[in-house]
Amino acid sequence: MFRILALPALALLTACSTVQEERSIGRQLDDTNASVSIKAAMLRTEGYALDGVDVEVTEGIALLTGAVPREADRRMAECLAWSSVAVRNVANELEIGPGDGFRNRVRDGQITARVNARLAADRNVRSINFNVETRDGHVYLLGVARNRAELERASGHASLVEGVEEVITYVRIDGVPTDLPARGERRAEVCEGEARPALDPAAQTPNSGPQLLGAPETR
Repeated sequence: MFRILALPALALLTACSTVQEERSIGRQLDDTNASVSIKAAMLRTEGYALDGVDVEVTEGIALLTGAVPREADRRMAECLAWSSVAVRNVANELEIGPGDGFRNRVRDGQITARVNARLAADRNVRSINFNVETRDGHVYLLGVARNRAELERASGHASLVEGVEEVITYVRIDGVPTDLPARGERRAEVCEGEARPALDPAAQTPNSGPQLLGAPETR
């Protein structure tokens, strides 16, 4: 099964490497800083159990995976993610319940490595543009595809790896616009109107990227 969210195009900037990543240097820095600030905020937030939340930000989309004890924890994690000015969408894939054991984490790491290997071996897939995360056998793809065919190939590779139960993609397709709700509306809804300071107030307007929001399609 594949769940796909097609995201709008970002401006391409020139990179110095032979194999060019679609993300600009500025966008990469924004993503890294957002990941760090969101996780730090979770660890210092009192009254919520957020230490089991994994945060990965790619192309301005914050992927939250892991397990939390309560729905209140799940909502707070998403609220904190929205508090980063570099985040344009939050993919809240958190589950409510006990966390994973060591064996599951090892298995997920192996799945991620095998998916990355398959992407790298395919000449029709620019693997550097894809970020692969795995949780409980669910593979999440983030990044940018040059076209839908490349996204289909990447998703197909992930689905063929042993142990994969589902492939969920939050990958934008270059040149494909998407009409999505305003970021502020979703943030206000998740945070229930509570005003929270920006996690990275020193950051300027993100270097590039579309307005993102929404859940992936299931097909």
